[in-house]
Amino acid sequence: MKNIIFIEMIVCSAILLTGCVERREENVPYDDPAYLNEGNGEEDAVNTLQVGSKYKIAGPMDELKDAIIEILGDHYWPDTLLSAEELAERTGISENMYDDFLAEYQRAEAGIDMIILIKAKENEVETVEKYLNEYRDVLLNIYEQQSQNEAKVFASRIEVIDNYVCYIQLGADITSLVKEGKDAMVAYCQQENERALDILEKRILNT
Repeated sequence: MKNIIFIEMIVCSAILLTGCVERREENVPYDDPAYLNEGNGEEDAVNTLQVGSKYKIAGPMDELKDAIIEILGDHYWPDTLLSAEELAERTGISENMYDDFLAEYQRAEAGIDMIILIKAKENEVETVEKYLNEYRDVLLNIYEQQSQNEAKVFASRIEVIDNYVCYIQLGADITSLVKEGKDAMVAYCQQENERALDILEKRILNT
């Protein structure tokens, strides 16, 4: 029973990832812009500092995120930080499993670009990796009928670097590749994810 409830929580939370709401007219896709960005109340992420009307990540995670942005530039689309509570609701990863984290997803536009960086406690690395893989499986099921989003999830990478567990799901605008099919979209997103992971590895390992 607990497992069923937990999976239901993950599914509900993952649906919210697109910024969509349950109330909508029939035959209108969940990614229709008319149903995005409703209820823009933000919760303060526990590892952030407010600067004006925006939030900035506090601590070493800020440098890791900035390194990715330096590489990807305008192709970095995540724009909304998750709090520790939201991270736990979506993935099952609780605060006692890590020393630090960054979780940011795309909310401003239709899309699912996302990064989750977890600095796991030494005895929790495998558990965190397991939860992220389960979360990825849930997203694959949710987006199996949405070609672009499915391609992004399919191309996503979960990589362990030292005691950091990294979930990278990027790609930005891939609409021009839709006509070329899933393989082309996946290949491009994989390339973007690899660029992000490469700089993360260099910064984390200081090489």
